Amino acid sequence: MIFIAGIPSESTIQLVTQAAEKLGVITVIFNQRRAHQYELTTELRKNKYKASININGTMYDLEKMKGMYYRMMDANYLPEVKDNVFNNIGEKQLLRLRTIHEELGRWIYMTKIRILNYPPDTYSNISKPYQSQLISRSGFEIPSTCITSDVDAVKRFEKEQHHLIYKSISSSRSIVKELFPKHEEQLKKIRYLPTQFQQKLEGNNIRVHVVGDVLFATKIKTDGLDYRYAASEEKDLTMQPIKLSKSIEKKCFRLASDLGLPLCGIDLFQTRNNKYYCFEVNPSPGYSYFQEQDGQDIATAIVKWLEFGTAK
Repeated sequence: MIFIAGIPSESTIQLVTQAAEKLGVITVIFNQRRAHQYELTTELRKNKYKASININGTMYDLEKMKGMYYRMMDANYLPEVKDNVFNNIGEKQLLRLRTIHEELGRWIYMTKIRILNYPPDTYSNISKPYQSQLISRSGFEIPSTCITSDVDAVKRFEKEQHHLIYKSISSSRSIVKELFPKHEEQLKKIRYLPTQFQQKLEGNNIRVHVVGDVLFATKIKTDGLDYRYAASEEKDLTMQPIKLSKSIEKKCFRLASDLGLPLCGIDLFQTRNNKYYCFEVNPSPGYSYFQEQDGQDIATAIVKWLEFGTAK
């Protein structure tokens, strides 16, 4: 039996739920948008923090779960909390919703069951510069990088590298763009917001999903710069499963282990001369996008790891 926490309509959760059904694995789904309708009981006894939850009239002992797929968003951003017109649940129910989220969070910090992923281990992605240092320690190279709020520093860096791209340094998604002379005026804005500039590489993106003791590699070909926005920019995009070399696989497993992330999405880049770089590691990957594109069954691996302790 596995515990799934998040929003059930999200494709990542839907695929895991469907995979569990095919494997005959029982799932208990915590819909965080309906948390105020549940009853959560917690107790601290003999230095053990225990929790049970009543969902739709059925009580579940959370300590008896084999594993938990944690895919929750910040409760403060739920529609029921933010939207005062259509989905407001009232002050009393809002307090209940937040309290249940907080108590569930405390249990997660103390439980021994398998979790994808333990929340504190996801924080390295909040700062890309910090995570880049961890990536480098794991054996991957990172592109030549300049993080600055100084326009002159960017210009010197551009002379060294010739072609640059830029993106945010936080976990907030930003569209990767190439730096051109036409950006001269816009470049002045970085004095108010330090920005990450990197050497522009030529080759192909590779997305690697690590799930415990297995990995799935996807080669991405596009004529756009940021493949995530290829469709909106009307650029071609193809994805296909590939087999990585043993040495690259070993580095991916080591990186996931060093970051404490049994489930993660590693963004690699293979240059035309077969050199590998690592951009970043997503600690809560939207794997469903890749599974739907290249057919690799990542969801089943997630269920296996949670239920059996191995994704093989």
